[in-house]
Amino acid sequence: MNTWILLERPSAQLKTLYSLTTHPDTQMLFAGTQLSSFAEQSPLLVRLNNQPTLNQAIEQTPLEWSGLLIESTCDTPSVLAHLRQILFVKFDQQRKGILRYSNPAVASYFFVACTAQDLSLWLGPITRLRWFGATWAAKAAGETGWNQLNNPHATDWTIERTHKVLSLSVTQEDALIRQRTEQFLYDWWQQHPGRSFVHANELMEEALTQGIDNSDAISDFLNIHCTQAQS
Repeated sequence: MNTWILLERPSAQLKTLYSLTTHPDTQMLFAGTQLSSFAEQSPLLVRLNNQPTLNQAIEQTPLEWSGLLIESTCDTPSVLAHLRQILFVKFDQQRKGILRYSNPAVASYFFVACTAQDLSLWLGPITRLRWFGATWAAKAAGETGWNQLNNPHATDWTIERTHKVLSLSVTQEDALIRQRTEQFLYDWWQQHPGRSFVHANELMEEALTQGIDNSDAISDFLNIHCTQAQS
């Protein structure tokens, strides 16, 4: 079994990475894609085979190695081809976008929202996917931990499938919208210690129901009503 970590923001770990392994086998995810000009922002695929020190560091201090742990019987070029394929997606019927699935927070919403059939498509040659993270609501509750998804259909994957642009389902789109909404709420909640995240979430849903969708207006709504709720 081959193993890798797809580092979300590798610049923060490069110094440590090179101190733990002499000649790391690395590949930039954005290289050779439409995002090649954004190489400095590219996630980095690092092979972990025969790197016990690096593996141990990731398992013991996962928050310092933000990204996805990948296992597959396929080689690096095959896994990399699939990872590059699922970067670009169709949504809202005709629109195209970039899926930042390497972010553990995004992964906690997106991959969990996949049906078993969808999961085999999105994981492709990946036999097992792991990441340390949680949804923003779970993080607020102190429930961050390891997540794991298995793909029993990984051996059915073929490289020819990488030529098709994948489309998000309605459920997946809703999960990504919820991710962005809850991230906004989490950021607000961190700036207002003592407030209840659960109550703030209920208030934000109320604001959205009333048609309040501007970030400043939602912040004002939360500031007023959360204060009133505590008095």
